[in-house]
Amino acid sequence: MFNKINQIFNFHQQALNLCSQRQEILSANIANADTPGYKSIDFNFKNELNKTLYKNKKTIFLKKTSPNHFNEKHKNLFLLKTIPVLTNQIKQDGNTVNMDRERIEFLNNSIKYQSSLVFIKNEIKNMMYVLKG
Repeated sequence: MFNKINQIFNFHQQALNLCSQRQEILSANIANADTPGYKSIDFNFKNELNKTLYKNKKTIFLKKTSPNHFNEKHKNLFLLKTIPVLTNQIKQDGNTVNMDRERIEFLNNSIKYQSSLVFIKNEIKNMMYVLKG
């Protein structure tokens, strides 16, 4: 029974994790809009979500045997394949941050995050409705 519940929420859990990581990347781009030589980066959300979901089908749980091992919350931090954002707006100092693009992507990412939260909330409501009868 718990496996079925995990399957229901797995997709949105992974989407929330990726949205959170993407929000950090977009925030860093915006924060460095005036940093000379800074190159704007991003990642392909769809490809990374597919990779994450496929990888989780073959999950291997590792035992932490040293205090120097990373905590689980950092497990996907270095696996994202970031790519430079292609733009024809390069400032004289070499900075490639396009604030219009970054703002739009930040808002789109926020909407994806909120959508996943609403879906999870509705699924929980449906389960509670069924359990209460």
